[in-house]
Amino acid sequence: MSILTSASSSSVSRGYDYYKHNKVHDVNQLNDYEFEGYVDGSLKNPYYVKINIEHPRKSYCDCPHANGNITCKHMTALYFELFPDEVDDYESWLNSYYDEEDEDEYYNYDSYYDEDDDYFDYRGNSNFEKPLFFDIVLEKYVDDLNIEQLREILLTELKINEKRTFELYLEKNYKKYLEKDNESFVFLDKLNKKVQDLTGYYNYDYNDFDKEILSVREKRKIEELYKNKILRPQIDKILFNEKLSVYSDYKWITCFYKNNKSCDEIKEYCKILENYLNSLKHYSIKNTVPKSNILITIYLLSDFTTEEIASSLLKNAKYLQYVDYIVESCNNVLELYSEFMKLINKNYLKNKIYIPDVLYRFVWITEHENKEINISYYLYSYICLGHIEYLEILSHDLSSQEVIKLIENKTKDIFLLIKLYKFYNKVDKLWNLLKDSNYRYLLLDNIDMLKDKYNDDLYDHFVNEFYNILNESKSREVYHKASKYIKAISKLNHGNNLVNNIIFDLKQSEYKKCSALFDEIDKSLKNEV
Repeated sequence: MSILTSASSSSVSRGYDYYKHNKVHDVNQLNDYEFEGYVDGSLKNPYYVKINIEHPRKSYCDCPHANGNITCKHMTALYFELFPDEVDDYESWLNSYYDEEDEDEYYNYDSYYDEDDDYFDYRGNSNFEKPLFFDIVLEKYVDDLNIEQLREILLTELKINEKRTFELYLEKNYKKYLEKDNESFVFLDKLNKKVQDLTGYYNYDYNDFDKEILSVREKRKIEELYKNKILRPQIDKILFNEKLSVYSDYKWITCFYKNNKSCDEIKEYCKILENYLNSLKHYSIKNTVPKSNILITIYLLSDFTTEEIASSLLKNAKYLQYVDYIVESCNNVLELYSEFMKLINKNYLKNKIYIPDVLYRFVWITEHENKEINISYYLYSYICLGHIEYLEILSHDLSSQEVIKLIENKTKDIFLLIKLYKFYNKVDKLWNLLKDSNYRYLLLDNIDMLKDKYNDDLYDHFVNEFYNILNESKSREVYHKASKYIKAISKLNHGNNLVNNIIFDLKQSEYKKCSALFDEIDKSLKNEV
């Protein structure tokens, strides 16, 4: 469950509006899972909001609608502010939702059957009552027309249903008419058919990304024909096709248009590409290459700043072919690395599991010779993936104190910190971390490291927990839960003596006839729990 799925559609929609109207401010990350901020509402003072992305029901807002663990619009507004990817997905969903709804709503045939549509125009005779002398007047009208008027009317009428016109009058002699006028028309017609075959409904396969779109001869011919202003619209119609952008071969077309189109035209086409990319994200496509190719096309067409490129890298970090291309083609790798680090230092939770892959690309492109980049790679590999081997590698270049300080400054993740302190045998740090009331349950898993120095403290905690649980009720379930603390006490120094003393005391107490309790304790000591 996430913040958005735990909220009602109304709360998500209104939270999105609040986000779009810049009502969210003073955002702060409290730990790996909690964020806080203020959201302007209907009152004079803004609402204080805290969200927990790991446990959404633990989120808080001081507006009246958030009572009873309800995810309110202010929480969703803060969530949108923190995670722009969710905004993109939500907007994509909104667009697709309304497009489908508008297209189909109430079966509005007047809008559905356009005059250029291939369907038969059902309105032709539905409400028309033919006048008595219609045929006679029509003949006289045609007799009075000159050649130009006839030609204009004929063309207009034939274009009303182009499919029917093509099949009845043009299909048989289509190629002959083209050859009669210009061989360039024939070339473009063949090229158009080739592209249509590639992107048509039945043949289109975005996973077959290595298909050749254009041969060398075709590329030369296009460059030649594009000088002819009359042919440009036809070439654009063929190649300005977002479905082609999933193919690796589209890079040539991208560079071609970058040199031949205005900035406004390119921006409009990039919007089309982004919408197409968003639609593909909703498909279950495991192969990341097709989407990477679309991202590369957008990158090549756009004049992004280094900051924008870094942001795109983080946002699209899982598309490794795209990441490879960006890092390899970057003019200033160190500047791009610096901008990328600013982003992940601010919030490494975004696309967290892919961040090490991006950083490794920087390591690779600098041939492992940049110490700062190497350290960042191993540091974030540990923080994002949690593997101990990265601590071992960091220890080759940094002291234990330096590594600990770096990681403590980057994360509050309790499990990462436990691994860290255990790796460097920092008993005091581990004890200070786990004695916090929120994390005492983890003491059970770290007895071996702590008992030599904190044996008495551990005993006091475990025995108190044991008796506190016993006081809940007299049931086997409670005895079973309490007995794990007897097992924990047995692992302490002189644990057997400590356990025997507890059992002796129990047999002198109100529990002396409670065989179920002693049975559960016995099971726990024999590792049968």
